[in-house]
Amino acid sequence: MLGIMGFPLTLWNLSMNRKNKVNPPGQIIKTSMSEVHAIVTGEGPVTVILEAGYSSISIDWCYVQPEISKVARVISYDRGNYGWSKTKRKTMTSLDSVEEIRDVLSQLKIKPPYILVGHSFGGLSMRLFASMYPDEVIGLVLEDAAHENQYVLSQENRKRIKNFRRLMTAGYVTSLVGIPRMFKQRIGRRFLAKEYDESLNYIGYTLGAYKTAYQEYVDSVTSAQQLVTSKPLRKDLRVVVISAKNQPEGWKKNQLLFTDLTNNTEVIEADTGHSVHLENPKIVIDSILKLINQDVQTEK
Repeated sequence: MLGIMGFPLTLWNLSMNRKNKVNPPGQIIKTSMSEVHAIVTGEGPVTVILEAGYSSISIDWCYVQPEISKVARVISYDRGNYGWSKTKRKTMTSLDSVEEIRDVLSQLKIKPPYILVGHSFGGLSMRLFASMYPDEVIGLVLEDAAHENQYVLSQENRKRIKNFRRLMTAGYVTSLVGIPRMFKQRIGRRFLAKEYDESLNYIGYTLGAYKTAYQEYVDSVTSAQQLVTSKPLRKDLRVVVISAKNQPEGWKKNQLLFTDLTNNTEVIEADTGHSVHLENPKIVIDSILKLINQDVQTEK
């Protein structure tokens, strides 16, 4: 019975994907494992890498990237099968993300220095990048970043992780027959500019997007372990920690663990929800510009 009902729903869902298809705003970069959609803008002495959060995409940075592009080269991209990207990777760990963006940088011949910006879950991979390649990174912005403690399989976390994993599994399994589309549960964030509504209506409901969201969460325990075992950040690295004020106490407690990442860490409290770059982008823009200006002053 389920198969009989599911077949026409699958055809309907696939036809909606074809009907709603939107061309990518950036370029497709072919690497050994993936076809990565990247938006590269601007020119300057430093390259700013924007890493979106969990279940988020390159166009999340629609307010931030144009402003930073006035003074620097900026790159945002879609991990895994999010957005317009496609990958053959079987895992979606933070290390996978670091390898993916470095493949893109290599293909585009974009050399350091880099300023890394990581939102939420993306903060894990940007910290790992900075740990692995300390001589290439001159600044790091952690925007309401996730801490590895949230994904370690402790007694406290086990039930929450299990419940959320079950939710992600349901989303992935039912995405082929279009159940998330019926209930308008698309992949992606709110608060994006209206001009991206059509894009979100397409990329927010693809099977690949749900697959990546599922895999990324399944692999989050491994990602956490990669951070736990990574080398400490360079002590003189300039770090800006932006913490959202409107968050649960447990989340805010983990934010405090970022305050002593280096001897050069600044903490900013944003009177927003989790997506500071969408709710009050000026805070993120000013933080990045400050790091760029500090680098320019250092070079003089």
